[in-house]
Amino acid sequence: CVCEIILKSKEDAQMLDPSDPGWEPSSIADIATMVVDDDPMITKIVEAALLNMGMTNVYAINDPRQAMDFLAEGIGGVQLIICDLQMPDVSGIDVLEQVRLDFPDLPFLMLTANRSPDAVSKAVGKGVSSYMVKPFQLGELQDRVWQLINRRDRGLGKESNLPGSLNS
Repeated sequence: CVCEIILKSKEDAQMLDPSDPGWEPSSIADIATMVVDDDPMITKIVEAALLNMGMTNVYAINDPRQAMDFLAEGIGGVQLIICDLQMPDVSGIDVLEQVRLDFPDLPFLMLTANRSPDAVSKAVGKGVSSYMVKPFQLGELQDRVWQLINRRDRGLGKESNLPGSLNS
């Protein structure tokens, strides 16, 4: 994994919701994100990339059972989830299914080392917003997060024609 962090421009940040008269580029700090991966190194790398983008409210969780408990208690204002597919005891699909019960449009980015079309197809069928195959460049992760946030703010739900999206 390349640890180069690419910062976005002020113009990119303003794309999040330019119609909001009180919008400030630092508003990305208000986007609560949950990162779930059983590999502590991955959660630390993803968390660092998100913090570098300006997010300040990142929940890094290494035990998928804790993530499920967190979700059962009522998602805690989380507006974006980044989750590994293959974890012990509770899979990323299990987390996705739990999220989709109450939050069908919440942006959900699945990370996976599994390149199998069956794994991707199953995630798509369960309503994942986007996915990335590990290993990935941190700049690619940040770009995907920006895309998901922009699509959420425009009310478009799942990705459709973005590079690396599920339907392209």
